[in-house]
Amino acid sequence: MRRTAPLLWLSAALCAVIFLSLSFSSTPSSAQGADQPTPVIFGTYATPFKPPPTAIPPAAPTPIVNDDVLTILVLGSDTAQRRLVSRTDTIIVVVINRSHGTVSLMYLPRDMYVYVPNDTMHKLNTVAALGIKRYGSENYVQLLRETLLYNFGIKVDFYARIGFAEFRQIIDALGGLRIGVDCAIEGNRLISPDLDPQNPESYQVFRMDIGMHRMDSETALWYARARGSSTDMDRGRRQMEILTAIWRQARAANLFAQATDLVPRLLRIVETDMTAADLLGLVPLALSLDLNRIQHINLVYKQHFTQWYTSDNGMFTWLPIPEAMARAVQDLYTPPTRNRLYGEMPTVAISAIAPLLEFQEVAAERLMREGFAVTMLGTETAQRRNFTAIYDYTGGAKPNSRAILQRALRVSDRGVISQPDPNAPYDFRVEIGYSYPYSCEFKIRQ
Repeated sequence: MRRTAPLLWLSAALCAVIFLSLSFSSTPSSAQGADQPTPVIFGTYATPFKPPPTAIPPAAPTPIVNDDVLTILVLGSDTAQRRLVSRTDTIIVVVINRSHGTVSLMYLPRDMYVYVPNDTMHKLNTVAALGIKRYGSENYVQLLRETLLYNFGIKVDFYARIGFAEFRQIIDALGGLRIGVDCAIEGNRLISPDLDPQNPESYQVFRMDIGMHRMDSETALWYARARGSSTDMDRGRRQMEILTAIWRQARAANLFAQATDLVPRLLRIVETDMTAADLLGLVPLALSLDLNRIQHINLVYKQHFTQWYTSDNGMFTWLPIPEAMARAVQDLYTPPTRNRLYGEMPTVAISAIAPLLEFQEVAAERLMREGFAVTMLGTETAQRRNFTAIYDYTGGAKPNSRAILQRALRVSDRGVISQPDPNAPYDFRVEIGYSYPYSCEFKIRQ
């Protein structure tokens, strides 16, 4: 095999897994919300044979979008076998706004309890398997399309599904991924990839501390899937971080320049309904996309969904809160340039003394993913602090941004210092304290 082969595998899989068609050469789809809902989805449904444990919700509204958008459904299953469709434990919606040159991502929890059209209430991660029974193994995604449209108003244009092996090839070809881990995580990990994953003795507890990490393929896969000390929403956030990190490193290595030669390989190794013509339009926007034009829409427990156990068999689920989910989906379809933290468009500068500079970079990555425009000050203006401090120069004029800043950096109200200054070059300034790496306690799976 030639030395360039790993790069061929990488770019091929990369096109399917992240920002799959940032700029398509095919005919643009109509703006979402402009078309009338199809009768297949919103028609009259048969009454479930057995009454569901909870009432079937009404169909969700479709978001209002006047731009040229494309919606990609990225799927990952709980099996290492690429063609075996089982539970779909990774469901990430990627929205490409071709009018504004932006990308938005949202992770949908696998335990979300949703209505499957012409069936009954089910967990979201079981819909793909149900789709095989209804439409066959070649068209199972159709039921996912119908379910997302009915429950969330999300109209899927294309999908891509990738297995563990292809994921490892991406990371190996990149020489590993460099990711900022802003909250320590631990969980069971295979002692060696050669061991039997079905044998409990093949595992040991593995811990990854806060900091900047270079992850090989096995570590990146563990990071994407680990559940032991974190919640499912944290897991989804980590998966979106990995997608973004892959794109950043691939662009930095100029791998997109090989796209023309890689499409045939892509279509052989990745399960997708996209064509070669679709994929060849990827390169221009993939190359021009900046990090501040990417947004992660993070759903929040008790804000977007509630914990609920079914009345029939006590099954654990998440029940969507319809109004909040509709707002989140609208945010997903609103380009980052308009949507940055409720329209507040916040800017923040971060400084740290020399021993804490690594954590400054970790905090900066987290805040950029939250929607902040970040300036790295290094040791400039930094002073030795036990606890992280936030200086608010807005005089309280951007409360939503300040609240998210506090949550992301785990800073209490006592750590916020109000210093109104209309001439300040940024809205907020953060000084990292020694407590930062210890301020994130392990969370149990909710």
